[in-house]
Amino acid sequence: MSTAPHLEAGGLLLIADESLSPALVEQAAPVLAQGGMALCQGPGSPSGPRRLVLFDGKLTPAHAEALRGEPPSLLLATRASDGRPSTWEARLLGDLLRGAPLLPAGASRHRLQSVADINATGEAAARAVTQARGSRTAAALVGDVVHELAANAMWDAPVDAQGQHRYAHRRSEVREVAPEDACELSYVVEEGRMWLEVVDRFGGLRPGPLRPGAGRVGRARPGGCVRRRGGAGTAAHPGAQRCGGRPCGRWP
Repeated sequence: MSTAPHLEAGGLLLIADESLSPALVEQAAPVLAQGGMALCQGPGSPSGPRRLVLFDGKLTPAHAEALRGEPPSLLLATRASDGRPSTWEARLLGDLLRGAPLLPAGASRHRLQSVADINATGEAAARAVTQARGSRTAAALVGDVVHELAANAMWDAPVDAQGQHRYAHRRSEVREVAPEDACELSYVVEEGRMWLEVVDRFGGLRPGPLRPGAGRVGRARPGGCVRRRGGAGTAAHPGAQRCGGRPCGRWP
């Protein structure tokens, strides 16, 4: 990856990787500014900034190396039709870096402790899509993703004091988890998009599980998924596949 074309954004070094033209860095600046990131020209690589790497949406072994840094590089795909980052992803990144809420205002929040809670929340999220004039296909996809994320957070994420899964090995038997293991799923429809967020008390997805996938992408079977010890990361791949997430569709 070339570090020559760059802009500094509040401690971020914006870089176009080898899949993109260096000129795209300049073109991306207004989009990132809309996400709340002020950009300015940098004469060279400043010491210690966090790297924000623009790429074409296809993970390669080079991206695995980018995730090995400390702190790991941020990866932002250029998904918009004009080859720039999408406005909504730039907005999401800006909110993340500022520590702001990741969902737009007005989100509907649901506590999930049982299978019935998951089913009811999936149906409610699907209805929200149709009420926003979304298609039945889109509503069905949202219902599927809600189920994937919620079931993962409720059954696969909880562990005991020894780090052993409490429910993952007996999903078919457990219809309701302990109150302290309940999770929360929130959703909101805005500007033709469904925003989903699931929160549990057992940690989150870190760069570590993504590195092997990016590193082996050239040899991987497309559409597969590495399922290690459960937890928050295992639902990311099937959920993103259903949403058409291009990078996620290339994880092994």
